[in-house]
Amino acid sequence: MTNSWWRGSLVGLLLVSFTAPVVAQAPAAQTPSASAEYWFNQMSSALRELNFEATLVKSSGARLEPMTWLHGVYEDGLEVELVVRLNGADVRSVRIGDDTSYYSQPSDSSYTLHSDVTYGLLPAAFYLPFEKLQPHYQVLVDRGMRVTGRSTYFLRILSRDNDRYHYGLWIDRKSGMLLKMQMTTPQGEVLEQIQLTTFVERESMPITLSDLRGVQRPPRLHEIRNMEPPRFSLEPQWVPAGFTLLRASHRRVAETRLATDYFLYTDGLTEVSIYVSQSQQQALPELALKGPESLFNLNKGDYAITVVGKLPVNTLQRIAESMQSSS
Repeated sequence: MTNSWWRGSLVGLLLVSFTAPVVAQAPAAQTPSASAEYWFNQMSSALRELNFEATLVKSSGARLEPMTWLHGVYEDGLEVELVVRLNGADVRSVRIGDDTSYYSQPSDSSYTLHSDVTYGLLPAAFYLPFEKLQPHYQVLVDRGMRVTGRSTYFLRILSRDNDRYHYGLWIDRKSGMLLKMQMTTPQGEVLEQIQLTTFVERESMPITLSDLRGVQRPPRLHEIRNMEPPRFSLEPQWVPAGFTLLRASHRRVAETRLATDYFLYTDGLTEVSIYVSQSQQQALPELALKGPESLFNLNKGDYAITVVGKLPVNTLQRIAESMQSSS
């Protein structure tokens, strides 16, 4: 897809140069008087309401992804957000209200989703009040180090069980903006990190975003109601408390054309995907891979079960082993 907005004022976004993150220990400061939940909710509001321009680096394992990130709010309250990946293929996302379009050049794989968050950047729960997470997570606050030259408060989001990862958030004391995020194991190993390298708050919408409202959008993906229901008889009998089913369908995996049942669960902060196919066609060994996106593959009778998600391997294994016939 080629649109006029793809060039012009947005070309400059690809010329952004990155500097190393400015992170140093702040001098002693007073402990925050407001609660941890207050500062989490300040962050949620900032992500929705601020006009800003930022650059960031996302690290996942050995992979580093520099990006530009712009957000603004029209006078009528409609949000617009632009995220541009600066390495590799020209990939960017544009969110206007509750529709998010993902563009990729030079391939012709652009599409639009009904979503009021930009997937692949931050967990959807960061845009909601903490009370949505409270049953399964707790949050603590303390003074934090300086990030990108700004004083922060440090929020620690801790799972109430051992079935999930923890998160560390550095929140700008002045604006409430998220400046840094780490996803860690319960033992403290950093698996994924987002670090803002520049952040500029604007009084009004960044000029680059002002013309995006009328841009032509790529086609929508098939609506969930048009998806084919699962065909195989297996479904999970256990997922961690708080996870709910978002999607269940039967499809063919694009790369292999392998007939597969697909289940997607979320607790708001993270997601887990389950794939079920016939074992003689998949032909993968039983394996477990730990990382930012962990994977567990299990052969069970006539079926191969693969569970993928930002969760500990032990959690994925327990989900896979719980798969039983629904009949």
